[in-house]
Amino acid sequence: MLDWFRRLRGVAADEGPQRWVVVDVETSGFDPTKDGLISIGGVAMRSDGRVLPGEAIEIVCRQSTASSRENILVHGIGVQAQEQGVDPAEATRAFLDFVRASPIIAFHAPFDRGFLARAVKVFVNQPFDNPWLDLAELAPAVDPEAKLKSLDEWLARYSISVSVRHSAAADAFATGLLATRLLPRAWQQGVRDFASLQKMARQAKWLNA
Repeated sequence: MLDWFRRLRGVAADEGPQRWVVVDVETSGFDPTKDGLISIGGVAMRSDGRVLPGEAIEIVCRQSTASSRENILVHGIGVQAQEQGVDPAEATRAFLDFVRASPIIAFHAPFDRGFLARAVKVFVNQPFDNPWLDLAELAPAVDPEAKLKSLDEWLARYSISVSVRHSAAADAFATGLLATRLLPRAWQQGVRDFASLQKMARQAKWLNA
C-alpha cells in the first residue's frame, strides 16, 4: 500500500472499539507549537488486553533541518535518516490510516497527542477526535501503592524487559506490554470499557493533584 515507511506485516482483524492502538512519538523538543515530529510508532492491541505485535507501524518524518546532536543521542535517528524520511503530510495520512477510529493509549498522552494533533491539523486538516487514555494516569489509579512516575519505573515494577528503548515503535510496544499488566487490575475493580478506564484515570489525576 505505502512502501516508503517501515510497517510490520499484519492487517487489522478487529474494527471499532475492540481495537485499540498504543502510540509513541519522538520529537526534536517538548513544544508541539515549534518543535518537530521526528517519528511515530504504534502497535495495535485488543480490548481484552492482548498486544498484536504483528500489527504495528513506525514512520520517520522528513525534517528540513535535522535535530541537534543531543536530541539524536536520545532517539538514535540520525541526520541522514531524518533528511530522507517520509514527507510529513504522507506520514500523517499513513498514521491516520493505521489508527482509523481506534481509541489511543499512550504514556504521558498529552505530549504525544499535542504533536500528532498539530500534524493532523497542519498537514491533513481533518478532525482528530479519537479518544485517548493516558497510561501514566491509569497506572497509579490501579496500583496506587507503587507511587512511580516514569515509564522505565513502571516497566521495572512489572518486570517487563525490552531490548530497545527511546524509539517510537519500541516505546509504543513497551507501553502496550505495561497496559497488559495494568488492565487486569482495572478489571478486578469492575472497569472494563475504554470510557470507564478514562474516567478512572481522570479521577486519580484529580485526587493526586
